[in-house]
Amino acid sequence: MSLKTLFSPQLLKKILLGSLFEFGPIVIFLASFHYLHIYRATLVLMVVTIISTVLTYRIQKRLPYLALYVAFITIIFGYMTISLREPRFIQMRDTLYDITFALTLIGGLIANVSFLKFAFNSVLPATDRAWTRFTYAWIFFFVVNAILNEYVRRTMSLHDWFDFKSTMVIVTLIFGITTLVLFYEKPHLPQKES
Repeated sequence: MSLKTLFSPQLLKKILLGSLFEFGPIVIFLASFHYLHIYRATLVLMVVTIISTVLTYRIQKRLPYLALYVAFITIIFGYMTISLREPRFIQMRDTLYDITFALTLIGGLIANVSFLKFAFNSVLPATDRAWTRFTYAWIFFFVVNAILNEYVRRTMSLHDWFDFKSTMVIVTLIFGITTLVLFYEKPHLPQKES
């Protein structure tokens, strides 16, 4: 089953736009590392993340809590990286990001609140069962990604870590598309009375 048969063109456009704002800053960061030093690339990441957050707010017309959190930790860890001249802080940002989201999603399951639904239902309306499946899948992904990030950060060079990050952008996109194809269910719209 293809994405075109699952989603309308408008919905696909929203998903692609959301992905651009989500992955755009990290792709620009990874690309700029090859041309700039780690500290300038980190500054680029900070600026592009802020721009992405503002654009997300303007398009969604509501506070993008996820984007605000990402911007907050990017600015904090980016500032520490640049001011202390220590690249490990920007690397640790990714571990914190993944663990925070995994714990948030686990907390949502315990409290019977779907944070993914809260964050993305306006972009991707789905059934409650689909949101629960998405939640379990992304908890698994975030935990594995955090463990891998820490392993690579602690045992390999900065260049190896950037190669790992580049690979993980592609893996994340593939994982996201796979979970959509496997778990997405359109919500049933109430029938209009005639």
